[in-house]
Amino acid sequence: MKGIEKSKAEKIILKIENDQFDENDIDSLFMRLRAYSKKMPVFREIADFVAHNDQRDRGLTNQSLETMYLRMKYFLEYNSPKKSLDITSPFPLWIKRLMILQVSKFKESVLKEKFNVTQQRLQSRIENAFKEDRKNQIATLKKGKLSQQTLEAIQYIMGVLVLNAVITQEDLITELINVIVSNKLRIDQDLFLKQSDKITLCTLLLLHNATFDFKGHKLGHTEISTNKESISHNTKFVDADGNEVEHIESFGNLQITGWVVLNNNGKDSRMGHPIMSTNLDAESWCANELFNIEPFNEDLPNHMCKRIKLKGDLTISDSFKIEKIAV
Repeated sequence: MKGIEKSKAEKIILKIENDQFDENDIDSLFMRLRAYSKKMPVFREIADFVAHNDQRDRGLTNQSLETMYLRMKYFLEYNSPKKSLDITSPFPLWIKRLMILQVSKFKESVLKEKFNVTQQRLQSRIENAFKEDRKNQIATLKKGKLSQQTLEAIQYIMGVLVLNAVITQEDLITELINVIVSNKLRIDQDLFLKQSDKITLCTLLLLHNATFDFKGHKLGHTEISTNKESISHNTKFVDADGNEVEHIESFGNLQITGWVVLNNNGKDSRMGHPIMSTNLDAESWCANELFNIEPFNEDLPNHMCKRIKLKGDLTISDSFKIEKIAV
């Protein structure tokens, strides 16, 4: 890293340590360190969002959305007695792609314990076991290329749905600090760690309203969300004897949810799952204007709820909370 670039990065780090930064400083830090972040996939994912914040067609998030899309497509098309997958006969090429993607959803320790195989080795075996006919989009099993153990491993990974977030707040902060340290930049790690929540909040905005092209039915997209969209407001809860009981509800933490759209018998089906998890309590980190008190639904007009609305363009306020961009 050039001396001048190192100096600029250290000035940003100092601003963060002194709690005198905003989302622009976080963007700038990721961008300046992007070229010096080998083997840091989470850091690189966020840095690439800063560099290319339009439509994405690669990276951890795109791959996670592609996996969910193909997994749901597989469920819709093969989850019935009338149509089951027989990998000894030619099958759609996208299923081979799903097999390879599914491998990364399982911990290395689990695959080693159950099938004595690493992620990389299992992916390689799947890749080599099936011949690809790209013109007709068909995969065919090569004769003698699939052991019983590999077959059982494929059946296992295809039979379990795993929807864990691919990015966590802990991963984000750990890799950010690792990149800083590996490039020998000055940092007070204790002071820096105190700003972990604010750094994470800035990162959420980078992933909000982003679109992804994984060659599916329609583009995928990501948005900031919460564990629960609404909670009861001024509602009394009682037990079977009519005695009032304490009932505490929470919106949970802020997260990034990824959405895909599938063609389900000619109709669009929309499905989502967490892409990034955080430790940020929604009510603590969102401005009051994002919450409304309203009826739970049309069928329950007297059941009032507090609902959070995170759609549209968002920014960070002077008090470091998510708020809507003023029109």
